[in-house]
Amino acid sequence: MRVLVMAMSVMMTNAAMADGFGERFDQLDLSRWTVAQYEFKHPSFDTDWNRSQVQVDQGLMLQLDPQAGRENRFVGGSIRTHATHHYGRFEAVMQPARGAGVVTGFFTYTGPHYGTRHDEIDIEFLGKNTNQIHLATFVDGKLWNKFIDLPFDASDAPRTYAFEWDADAVRWYVEGQMIYERRAADGAIPSLPGQVYANLWAADPSIKSWSGLARQGISAHAKVTAINVTALVTPDS
Repeated sequence: MRVLVMAMSVMMTNAAMADGFGERFDQLDLSRWTVAQYEFKHPSFDTDWNRSQVQVDQGLMLQLDPQAGRENRFVGGSIRTHATHHYGRFEAVMQPARGAGVVTGFFTYTGPHYGTRHDEIDIEFLGKNTNQIHLATFVDGKLWNKFIDLPFDASDAPRTYAFEWDADAVRWYVEGQMIYERRAADGAIPSLPGQVYANLWAADPSIKSWSGLARQGISAHAKVTAINVTALVTPDS
């Protein structure tokens, strides 16, 4: 916790606090969240979205199930904020799903659907190996990513995962400890405000070398017990 507070203090030296939010998912606040409901045509996804796959039961429950008669073999759950958020701290207490080809995500995103370039910051868990966390950014659609080994199986219990984002760096945290920092000196940092997402999906077989292959007929679930966003406004914004 001391490391966490010190990191936030560094970020706030030249920044003023702006409104964020704290979500405990006692219920699903539809004034804050949109629940996805549509057929999803994306080359990396074997998943459509349906509201039935998002429930609240002592936290947010995201479900992945097989479906028949559709181009995508699976139906999953996804939520996103109505509002966009910019530089700050983004934290989730979550228990990802286990299973080859299954991906649990917590991230910020904006892209062509919203009239912008594609900027994104990711925390993902690939169900084929939940002893790792996958970190990624997109800047104008260009991917950077990295896997980090964890000293535990993330699918065993809810734990706290976070990233801090400013103009100079993205820093990722697990249980309050920084595990990686990507600085602007290392490569481009996302700079556009994005909506906050949490989702559970099955990867398309075309990317099985990354994700593993989801077996026909499998089901999986992930749990999110809290999401906290503390956004920052820089003096020149």
